[in-house]
Amino acid sequence: MPEETTIRSKRLHHVAYATRDPEATYEFYTGKLGMPLLRTENHRQGNGYFRHFFFDMGQGGCLAFFVVNDVGEEPDYRTAISLGNGLPVWVNHLAFALDTLEELEVMKQRLRDRGVDGMRVIDHGWATSLYLMDPNGILVEFCVTTDAAHFAQTEAEALELLRQPPDEIPEETRKEPNVAARA
Repeated sequence: MPEETTIRSKRLHHVAYATRDPEATYEFYTGKLGMPLLRTENHRQGNGYFRHFFFDMGQGGCLAFFVVNDVGEEPDYRTAISLGNGLPVWVNHLAFALDTLEELEVMKQRLRDRGVDGMRVIDHGWATSLYLMDPNGILVEFCVTTDAAHFAQTEAEALELLRQPPDEIPEETRKEPNVAARA
């Protein structure tokens, strides 16, 4: 009997979200974040249509969006995936890696120069992140790992914390929504 080979993903190919406003989405991701539009597909389905378009995230990964019209969507669907599902806005989000805090500062200034406001910076101890909202109500994060050793855990350590009873979560781990300083 042949030995089983484990197949693992090589990297993220793309993640896809919905948009009601493809022009605002294009302007945000290409005009403000500098991600080139790589591909658009238009398809008819039943009496409706959908568009599927892709932005270059770098290193072969893409961020994609759908515009849907009469293909089975609810008329009042929401694109803000966390809020649309009754969750805090920060639960479902996109996080892009940057290499240094200097790159994070350059990104923050570039976004300010391009008219983006409402940004927040949070130091997580092991990483520093810049947060902003896209035009679809999706939280976008730029993250710099500042202490890889502090981030690292063995699988056993991570699993133990994953299974920790809620009443044993230490008070010093508390994160309040107001701890984020405006960038």
